[in-house]
Amino acid sequence: MMPFYRKIRKKLADDNQFLKYTRYAVGEIVLVVVGILIALQINSWNEQRIRKSKEKNYLIEIHKNLVKDTISINETIAFNLLKKNAINASYKLFEQASTGTFNINDFTAKMPLLSSFNVFEPTRTAFDNMLDVEKIDLITNTQLRMMLTDYYNIDFSKGTHEAIKLRTRTFTDHAAVRLTTKEFVFNFSNANLNIKTNADSKIYQDEVIIVDLMSMGMTMFHYDIELNRRKDEIQTMLSFLSTEIKSVK
Repeated sequence: MMPFYRKIRKKLADDNQFLKYTRYAVGEIVLVVVGILIALQINSWNEQRIRKSKEKNYLIEIHKNLVKDTISINETIAFNLLKKNAINASYKLFEQASTGTFNINDFTAKMPLLSSFNVFEPTRTAFDNMLDVEKIDLITNTQLRMMLTDYYNIDFSKGTHEAIKLRTRTFTDHAAVRLTTKEFVFNFSNANLNIKTNADSKIYQDEVIIVDLMSMGMTMFHYDIELNRRKDEIQTMLSFLSTEIKSVK
């Protein structure tokens, strides 16, 4: 066998085929390596494209949620204005009572508004959905990522938000006692109870009711300041989001 291989080697050497074969083999290896590199690059590009597509879709949904938040804040501020007007109108009714023109029914008519409240709750569906399946660093813009994280980490259920509910409930409990008159009970149950009448009611002199009205008004004043600050933050984030959405291809 050895002589056979010697003959092949000699023939390759004589014909210079060995060098040609070596060049061919090296060329094949280079082609394979280049092919692998291209495949890896294509795979990396495809993964990046998928990632960018996910980011864009989440950014669009977060943008929609923040637009809803702006609408919700505006609705809350508008409601607070109506309620503050009702409080001021109640003061006028109480002031007029000094001239003997107080009608308790005029104050009772304002109770549906005075005993209600409207508080802002952010729409966080898109942001939470993103965190459920992705990491926060899916959002490549660092400043936008930090703003969104800070915004959605705010506990909106505490502070002035909770004070609005507490002040309203306290007022409603106090007012219910003062507004329960003989006529009021009769209108709802036909029961003729021996309790104070509308004419006997001195709710316009009740300092507890007046303090409750003032507390609600002051709390809404501070709440509106807070809501307007949140709205400014949202507008900044919406601007960033719009820019990022347009930049993601």
